[in-house]
Amino acid sequence: MINEPLAGKTRRLAIIDTTFPWKQSGFRYWENMEFHNQKPDTLFFATNIYTDEFPAQVYPFESFAALAQKEGITDIYCVFLNLVLSLQGRCYLPDGTYMPGSNPGLNIMPLLQGHGINLHTTLYPGGGLGPSTSDEFLRIASHHCSTIFTNIAEVLNVIPNSIYSPVVINTDFYTYTPKSTVKPIQITFSAHRAERKGFPLLAQVFNQLDDHYHLNIIGDWEHDLHLLTNTNYTFWGLLNPETIKMIYEQSHVFIYSGTYDQFALDGFPTTAAVDAMATGCILVSTNPRNDHFVLEKNVDYLEVEADIKSITDTLFWIKENFQKSLEIGINGATKIKNRFDSKVIVQSKLSHIFKTSHS
Repeated sequence: MINEPLAGKTRRLAIIDTTFPWKQSGFRYWENMEFHNQKPDTLFFATNIYTDEFPAQVYPFESFAALAQKEGITDIYCVFLNLVLSLQGRCYLPDGTYMPGSNPGLNIMPLLQGHGINLHTTLYPGGGLGPSTSDEFLRIASHHCSTIFTNIAEVLNVIPNSIYSPVVINTDFYTYTPKSTVKPIQITFSAHRAERKGFPLLAQVFNQLDDHYHLNIIGDWEHDLHLLTNTNYTFWGLLNPETIKMIYEQSHVFIYSGTYDQFALDGFPTTAAVDAMATGCILVSTNPRNDHFVLEKNVDYLEVEADIKSITDTLFWIKENFQKSLEIGINGATKIKNRFDSKVIVQSKLSHIFKTSHS
């Protein structure tokens, strides 16, 4: 049986997430908010219902089968490789290789096939997609999906019909804010603790700077602060988005000193970097992925190598060319507004989703 569309509707979308609604999930929260804004009849499901505010009801995943038929669901959207493979019931390769973070108990493929429901997904780094992920997992996901969006070459190269789509941010929340011209130069580093984020390198750089610079540290870095001998910093710890936004608005520079990690992938720029750039922060960043899909170096951001001299030289240049540097921040904010805004990206995704059906 194929689902009949609701009166006056040709297609109806359901979004399946894991922990939701959860503001600290970042882009997933803002993207789902925009799906609701642009297509209010969208239904939302979560495998773990969280408690943050959201303008629509979020149903437990267990109720999907009953509601899919009752509400006339024709299309499903989800994010991350391990979730889409879970929904497909394809958590293992034939040789027994397991997709990290996947759950065979979420398999709804018989339901999708039985009712002719289309599956669409976004494959961003993380969520089971890392440097060592077998291409076969990507091909399996592709075979059972109508549309795949991504922001990384690893997916675009393996799945030729995948669609490039930058990470989503809410530029109505992270808005451009003119920067103070008063020193010290406020530098902000924001990341969850991981070796690839390059905090030891950042500490070495900051230890060489004078009192013309102040460093804000956001994230769970309390066990790494001993690396800093320069005390002109503020450690904020883990923060909610509202407080992070305030710090970004008062910052001149967002710094990312990350390096290649054989066990995990980061997109470029990172989601935190994009959020900060939207407020006008000058992005000073390594680019271990050599990703130039959207941002143009020395125009939208300043690219550095993962070494002390490269980063310190760039920070010295910002101090000596402060007004020109702020213009780079404005360029970056404009590019983010035009290319990463949730309204633009969700509109594009919906246009692809609803022009696509099983062949």
